[in-house]
Amino acid sequence: MYSILYTKEAKTAIDKLPLKKKRQIKDAIERIASNPKIGKQLTHELKGLLSYRSGTYRVIYRIDHEKITVIILTIGHRKNIYKEISGRFN
Repeated sequence: MYSILYTKEAKTAIDKLPLKKKRQIKDAIERIASNPKIGKQLTHELKGLLSYRSGTYRVIYRIDHEKITVIILTIGHRKNIYKEISGRFN
């Protein structure tokens, strides 16, 4: 099982969610920790990142295989998360 690290942005995004969504995201992150390649590989300017779907929200993350760690970069609604992060994490 991979360890999980959160960016400040990811922690803030989780804190802003309603309780039910927080639980949903927590479950999704546990699934990612047990199988990091479960997410969808992103392309173009987001290449190297993965996205995991949890309802209408997406968990954007990066895998560090050397440190056996998953870095949760941000979490957001599918409607705008990809536009918000474009070019910021590469």
